[in-house]
Amino acid sequence: MTETIFDRLPAPPAAETLGWELIAVDPKAGTIELAFDAKPAFCNPTGHVQGGFLAAMLDDTMGPALFAMTDGKRFGSTIDLHVHYLRAVKPGRVTTKGRVVKLGARVAFLQGDLFDADGRLAATATASASLGDL
Repeated sequence: MTETIFDRLPAPPAAETLGWELIAVDPKAGTIELAFDAKPAFCNPTGHVQGGFLAAMLDDTMGPALFAMTDGKRFGSTIDLHVHYLRAVKPGRVTTKGRVVKLGARVAFLQGDLFDADGRLAATATASASLGDL
């Protein structure tokens, strides 16, 4: 993959905690694909990844899609996040896909999908983000 905006910046601590890994990004289309390490430490008593961690992974997918689309000039502060959990997720590698649905002057509308280690859709999300300049 060619150099991206993410190669020029240190990873935020939250991204490091979640095991954030860039797979692909298309800034013009406003799309991104990532992988995360769903650690056993993220599990609830049933042995599944707690939903808050999955929501964080989705949030940390959609925001970078926006950041890449604006060439690192704008960032989004999440003001609204809706997650639909479709299946339980076991610890391991999960992948996500995010996209900018609409980029306005002050608010961006975002969408994301999370897939378990077997490639099955496990959660979807939509979000609104207030735009700030970097």
